[in-house]
Amino acid sequence: MLYTDPDLGVGSAPDGETIIDAIEPSRRAGARHAAGDRNAISDWARDLATRISTEQPTQHVSVFVPEPAGDGLRLVAQVWGAGEDNGLVTAGEWVIPLDGSVCGRVYRTGLAALCADVSLDPDYRAFPGSRTRSSLTIPVGPPNGVCGVINLEAPWTAAYSIRDYERMTEHAAAAFDTFPAGLDG
Repeated sequence: MLYTDPDLGVGSAPDGETIIDAIEPSRRAGARHAAGDRNAISDWARDLATRISTEQPTQHVSVFVPEPAGDGLRLVAQVWGAGEDNGLVTAGEWVIPLDGSVCGRVYRTGLAALCADVSLDPDYRAFPGSRTRSSLTIPVGPPNGVCGVINLEAPWTAAYSIRDYERMTEHAAAAFDTFPAGLDG
């Protein structure tokens, strides 16, 4: 498992429900946050997941954002890998905790997680029916103000490399630049 500190403050704030004003002010410094139009944010997140999935066609791609209460991350958009969708995980309904999950850890710390074998990470939480064996989880936003997480999962070990990490941080940076809400003042 490799944890990396992203060189660039990549970020964006997708949210199908609402967006992240509930994050404590110290974590919001410099990041984009706003109430934003829910439909525009949901569309933005789906576009991000779809663009990433064209490069990762056999893998599950998901985008998470914080719950307004600040106690979990909500799945906002996802594209299933081949044969993965079992109908048990629905964007907008699936929420994972900030503590005890890889996505939560990446969100809290601002550090990416590249895991060759998810069975070796005590924070990994499988979705129902998952066959995931490796994952790559990228923070969306600078380390002091992460506002979302991109998560890739594959059904085989060692599916991701440093090149994948670099491509995903580029996607996250581009997504930050196109997020449909204004700057937090």
